[in-house]
Amino acid sequence: MARAWQGRLAWGVALGLLVLAFYAIRLTGPSNLEADAQDRNVGYVMDVVWQGHWLVQQDVRGRIMSKPPLHTWITAAFAEIGGINRLTLTLPSMLAVLAMALLVLEIGRRRYGPWAGGLAALAVVLAPMMSKHIALVRTDALFALVVALGAFAAQRAWERGGGWAPFWFWAALATLVKGPLGLVLAAMGLLAWFWERRSDPATPPLSGSHWLGLGLFLLLVLGWLLPALLAAGKPLVDKLFFEELVGQATGVGKGGFPGRNLPKPTIYFILRFLPFSLFVLYGLWRIVRHPAAEAAARRFERFLFCWIVGGIVLFSLASHHRGDLLLPLWPAAALLAGRELAALTERIGRTWRGAVLAGLTFFFLGATWWTYHARATEQSEEVRYTVAAERAALALAASGLDARSIHHLDTPVTLQLGLGTFNIWIDEQAALRLARGTEPVLLAVSSAEQFPRLFGPQGPPLREVFRWPSEASGKPALQVFRTGEGK
Repeated sequence: MARAWQGRLAWGVALGLLVLAFYAIRLTGPSNLEADAQDRNVGYVMDVVWQGHWLVQQDVRGRIMSKPPLHTWITAAFAEIGGINRLTLTLPSMLAVLAMALLVLEIGRRRYGPWAGGLAALAVVLAPMMSKHIALVRTDALFALVVALGAFAAQRAWERGGGWAPFWFWAALATLVKGPLGLVLAAMGLLAWFWERRSDPATPPLSGSHWLGLGLFLLLVLGWLLPALLAAGKPLVDKLFFEELVGQATGVGKGGFPGRNLPKPTIYFILRFLPFSLFVLYGLWRIVRHPAAEAAARRFERFLFCWIVGGIVLFSLASHHRGDLLLPLWPAAALLAGRELAALTERIGRTWRGAVLAGLTFFFLGATWWTYHARATEQSEEVRYTVAAERAALALAASGLDARSIHHLDTPVTLQLGLGTFNIWIDEQAALRLARGTEPVLLAVSSAEQFPRLFGPQGPPLREVFRWPSEASGKPALQVFRTGEGK
């Protein structure tokens, strides 16, 4: 027993250090807050912490929230303690990745042994996609964690013949992170019951009461949704239900249709999780061709199979495709990868398997450093844009202008994050009304050519009072104009 606990502790410490190493590499590299639609989530957190809008949020562009608010709430809680910065904004994702790895470690240890559980947890952390999500201000990592917790709770309830409340609890949290897709993904593995029933009449039924769990689910989800709908009304309904839920699934209103890129999720799954995805494919093949003889082991592996393959089929039929959407399938896939890797590495001896694991670890750490340090500003326009916005914010803060009184037309969220302001974008028509008023105002713009009526030769009298970069040559990244003082 003592040796088992020592082994679990050693794996836990190693995984923690590895996650922190990836996280440190990401945080010490140039910021990319303007990439991967992180600007929306950053804006939601700013709206909560600085404006006090905990129920319904909008970003600096004035766009209402596109996802339920649990991720925003958790991030805002960290920001209330440490301020809104890159560390507090990314902490939920880092902690979710670490928790996912520890969860897979424990499940894998119980099902397939300590070595297989450790390798499965390593597959979670070392998968190429994870170096992106470990410091991303998005819902994906947290969503994957709560879906996994819900799925394992469902499998446990099936196995024990009851106790469904934990499943419904985690499904509710998944719904509050990203919508009802969380409930579907968490329950996907239960399709294995139909498979098992055909081959084994003694398969335990999906018995047990759901009333307590269902009541908890409705209490948590509707406890936010109903007050939010009363507060925000039709704009929130349109965004959450029609644009996001129906639009992403069917392509209605987005120029798409279900299944338009049928093979993409499968290709994404293979490429984004290499080399571990190859072992997952072999594991899936083995489940079909050579299922486990012992009933409980067979039910569990078929549960994982349905979770993975059912999820890929679901995403293949949807209109919206993004490789990151597959992240909730990876805990199940990592368990299969760990099982197959354990069987392989047992044959090559301790020395060689230690050398291989060390080599893989340093390779992925090096690849992460190369991606997010050495090549970040060269390869990513969004990184260059973010860095420019951060520098412009520092220069503008030192200029003596009152940042809180500035009206923004198209400036990035990173600029206002650096200034400590949350001023919703105004359009050209509103800016024209301000410019023709009696009081002088400050207008900030990144691309003045996009607003010809305001900044063109026939526009109202404006005087440039700030430019960054300060050199007159070249296109400026930020300009601030004062109205009522002449061209």
